[in-house]
Amino acid sequence: MHVRVRGLRSVATLLLAAPLLGGLGCSQSAPDRPNVLLITLDTTRADRLGCYGNPRDTSPNLDALAADGVRFDRAIATAALTPVAHASIFTGLLPPNHGVRVIYAASGYRLPDTVPTLATVLEKEGWRTGAFLSAFPVSEFYGFDRGFETFDNGLGHAGEGVLEENETGAWSFDGTDNQRRSDETADAALAWMKKSDDPFYAWVHFWDPHDPLLVPPPDVANRYQPEVALSRTVGMRALYDAEIHWVDRQIGRLVDELRTTGVLDNTIIVVVSDHGEGLGDHDHWYHRILYQEQIRVPLLMRFPQGARGKVVPEVVRTTDIFPTVLAALGLEPEGALDGSPLHGLMAGVSEEPRLAYAEALIKYDLNAKDLLAKRPQDDVLHCLTDGKWKLIHRPLRPSESELYNLERDARETNNVFAAQPGIVEELLSRIEDLDPFVDGPFGEGDDAEAIERLRALGYVD
Repeated sequence: MHVRVRGLRSVATLLLAAPLLGGLGCSQSAPDRPNVLLITLDTTRADRLGCYGNPRDTSPNLDALAADGVRFDRAIATAALTPVAHASIFTGLLPPNHGVRVIYAASGYRLPDTVPTLATVLEKEGWRTGAFLSAFPVSEFYGFDRGFETFDNGLGHAGEGVLEENETGAWSFDGTDNQRRSDETADAALAWMKKSDDPFYAWVHFWDPHDPLLVPPPDVANRYQPEVALSRTVGMRALYDAEIHWVDRQIGRLVDELRTTGVLDNTIIVVVSDHGEGLGDHDHWYHRILYQEQIRVPLLMRFPQGARGKVVPEVVRTTDIFPTVLAALGLEPEGALDGSPLHGLMAGVSEEPRLAYAEALIKYDLNAKDLLAKRPQDDVLHCLTDGKWKLIHRPLRPSESELYNLERDARETNNVFAAQPGIVEELLSRIEDLDPFVDGPFGEGDDAEAIERLRALGYVD
């Protein structure tokens, strides 16, 4: 696997910070400098976890974490696309503001070096930082390595050179040596955590539910399969549940390590999915589009002195994670954010409904040509919801836009776009305020470093 380890911070920095430092192996960590463990679950639908209503016992460790912390019932991602959604988690910004809009194009796929992330902030403040990933779409190719002293991307080689053009003209990556199973990722994270003497920030990314070929051991893979094969769809959904269960076991290993070493109660834990999966709903098996099964994500948080067994029913956004963690650490963001801290909602304080935005720029993503051929109506999508109403706006075909009353129609089966022009106008005006619209392909742009990377790979003439 490709692992990059940067040099230690200067001796002077370590000496100045020494009175405050504490780590995984020491239960005397200063309470104002807790560890931070961020776990991102790739392609994991909220409703496939036990704590979100799945009766199949897929997630006992996550269910226990929810019971010992805070579960957000209606967390909304900014996209059903891995790099775009992760960039919002890391920065507290919407895609138009952090700049990651597609998996691959001439530009618009890489997080600019000028955008602060949780890793860059915490590294600067003295946290030991490590990332342990499971697949290419969260690699350094997308600019996600900044701020990490250790960046273990889980690939067979560096992220550059992974994308290739197939016979249809779509750009994609070969999964054989550009992803790894969650137990291998957990092994790497645990080995690093055990060596930590400073307060640490660890980002652990699990990929398994994204890929039906990345199967768990046979006893787990067969755990949810019916005794009699009913259909391929039933079998694939059963495998999806099994992959979630295997990831859940790895999360249990991480939490057990924190507990065993005495630092669980000095660690902030955040578990969130980047996006969900269609699983056949709305006539779509995979992701990228913006129905609830794809952008409603599980979000769990546990703070050392936080609430236990709390459920927050209001709409929240994955952009709220970054400011919430910073506020818990007593740190200020370096610039304006689109998200805001969640501590008021966790404390039961009533707030104005938060508006959650999501987008899908499928027309401009060179990785999405196959999907665009199958679903041309989903070429460009912009979505906004306040929890009750949800607008999916199609700027290139406005009359085909969709509006749903989620309180009455949670599965989005009754499009009331034509019957509610006032609601449509209000939500559309709020989308326009965000200025997210794109009127042409992503060109070379102004990111000189990204252009040179692409030129070296042969993507730029």
